Amino acid sequence: MHIERERLMRILVLGLGNELYGDDGVGIHVVRRAKQIMKTDHSLLKDNFSITFEECSLSGLALLDVITGYDALVIVDTIKSLHPEPGKIRILNEQDLRHVPGPSPHYVSIPQTIEIGRRIGLKVPSQITVIAVEAKNIYNLGESLTQEMENAIPQIIAELKILFSRIQEK
Repeated sequence: MHIERERLMRILVLGLGNELYGDDGVGIHVVRRAKQIMKTDHSLLKDNFSITFEECSLSGLALLDVITGYDALVIVDTIKSLHPEPGKIRILNEQDLRHVPGPSPHYVSIPQTIEIGRRIGLKVPSQITVIAVEAKNIYNLGESLTQEMENAIPQIIAELKILFSRIQEK
């Protein structure tokens, strides 16, 4: 008799950004705090799930090396808007993401990166969610988050916990 083991679902929480540019580093700060919280709060995980927290300042095709091998991907990053409300959170699924033209024809967006990974046969995540956090200024050098972003971190982590529950229900 052959008993098949349940496959471990691998979730990657990827905090994108550059903390040298102040609020652009919110994804990195969130990953650091969430990693600390998850060390003591194990109630969110079922036995067949594994969550990895990763800080990353890469973009484009370089992300393929980071995301390959995971079943679900949760990205925490800043987003620009015309009239930003610093710290405002938007939850975006893969279908919500658009192919954003970059500053150069060599730039590849996250949706394009995922699509390329799929086309060349890499095991890229099938579930993709972005926690996009509005920021006012992500281009000025500054090593700390603004107070608005600092204040948003507990809510961002709460959203992460909600996403973990939803992913685990599927």
